[in-house]
Amino acid sequence: MKYYMFYEGYLLKVSLPLAVVFIVFGIYTVVGNVLVCCVYIIDPFKNLRTLSFYYVANLAFADILVGVLVEPLNVSVYWTGSEPALFAFYIFAVLSCVSSILNISAMMIDRYIAVSQAFRYRVLVTEKRVRLSVVFLWLYSFHFSLLALLGWRQESFQIYLYCFGVLLPSAIMLSSYYGLIRILRKKNAKLRRFSSRCQRTAQAKKMVQKERRVSTTVFVMLVVFLTAWFPFVVIDFVLVFCAHCRSQNLLLARDITLSLGFFSSGVNPLLYAWRVRQFKQGLLKIMKFRRRDSTNLRSQRRPSKVGPFVSNFSPAVVELNPLSPRDLANDVS
Repeated sequence: MKYYMFYEGYLLKVSLPLAVVFIVFGIYTVVGNVLVCCVYIIDPFKNLRTLSFYYVANLAFADILVGVLVEPLNVSVYWTGSEPALFAFYIFAVLSCVSSILNISAMMIDRYIAVSQAFRYRVLVTEKRVRLSVVFLWLYSFHFSLLALLGWRQESFQIYLYCFGVLLPSAIMLSSYYGLIRILRKKNAKLRRFSSRCQRTAQAKKMVQKERRVSTTVFVMLVVFLTAWFPFVVIDFVLVFCAHCRSQNLLLARDITLSLGFFSSGVNPLLYAWRVRQFKQGLLKIMKFRRRDSTNLRSQRRPSKVGPFVSNFSPAVVELNPLSPRDLANDVS
């Protein structure tokens, strides 16, 4: 049995409002994630070129694909009803969305290794291995798109996609986070037992709290992603395997939840600005330079005394750098 996503009469009824929604979300997604890439490339404080943040930049690139390719193609589908546009939309949607969840999985695994293998982290996680892992993530995501070329409307492919492109990475992420929390709790317990070494214990406790905050940030990204995409996956799964359930109301619900999933691609930059100290500092530094440039331009046109831009930014205690293996191990082992 074939599964057809295209319903001409239905698309004509919802084309304009949904097209507007996807255009707005596309612009919002591109702007936010381009800012992330700019901060990473410029790196004004030279503290973002870490192996952990490499996954963040890669995730931002995947989200840019959503805003640049996926959402415009989706608008074209609703506006013109083009079958080629629908096919291209599906191919790039699978590629970008699977790569996003795989990048978040890689970030969670990276945090788990940083805590569980503190002594060996810098040996296990090298630049070469991180780059190879990123290549593997994209190849793994791309193979779903290649399979879609062969049978993208078949039920068997939908099952394969959801099992190995969604459920498996989600299970890996949740397992890694569970193991990570258990290790951090054990380290906190050790710190309480060795509380007599006040200064060193305080330093180790601060490191553990910092690592917990970073891990929580990655977990929040996971929760946002799964919360945004889970309703669409459920509804789409029903549409695939229940032919008599395909009503216009269910199709509308599918497309509304799809817009929610795309919206999640623009949420990650907000999470970085909220939780990641290096990103906030870099972004504010770039904004400060832009403010100075515009001030200098105005002063050339009309001489005036303009005070420097003063930021009242108070950075949160959070990093995406791994814990120092030697310091952490000495304090809690």
